[in-house]
Formats: sequence, C-alpha cells, structure tokens
Amino acid sequence: MRTVTAMELRRRLGEILDAAAAGEPITIERDGRPMAVLVTPEAAARLDESERARIERGLAALDRLDAFRERMARLHPEPDDGLTTVEWLRRERESRADHIAEVIEEANRRVRRSDE
Repeated sequence: MRTVTAMELRRRLGEILDAAAAGEPITIERDGRPMAVLVTPEAAARLDESERARIERGLAALDRLDAFRERMARLHPEPDDGLTTVEWLRRERESRADHIAEVIEEANRRVRRSDE
C-alpha cells in the first residue's frame, strides 16, 4: 500500500486517482499520521457489507474452487500407474538428471574428437 501526504495528493491527484482506480489502495497522511485510505468503489462496498454477506461471498468462492477442482480432475485424470506423486516426481527428476548427464557426456566426446 502506497502512502502519500496530503500536499502530494493535491499536486498529483490525477496520477494518484489512476493508481487507486487500478486497485492500489493509497494511504493519505498528514503530519506523519494516516488520515484516510483511497480505495476503489468495489473495495469500499466490501468494507460496508454485512458479516453474513462476507460469509456468503467466501462460501461462493469456495464453491467455485471446488467446481474448478472437479473440472481439472475430469480433464486431467491421475495416471493409473500405481505411483504416488512423490514417487512420480522422484522418477522424473532421475530421468532428467540421466538425460542431462548424457548430453554432457556427448558434448565432452565432441570436444575430445575436435582436439584430436
């Protein structure tokens, strides 16, 4: 959160309003003390909403996440190879390490051939 003085706000109002409209909350201070916070109308409306509305909004967000999880599970099913995620990652890491070692060895062979 950016902080500006009241004097700076007067001088650069347009630029500060643009930043606030883009979603950046801006604290306005006078004599080193915060006096106000400039936020978007949407953020201000959330500050005024009731506790029940906040809970409903949070539950709706969780429902959307759950629907997303289900959709991803359908689109990208887990492989049926009997491996746990940790075992799969370990095998992938070892496979990549082996590939890197092969590439390095091939590069070394080429260097040795060019030196001969």
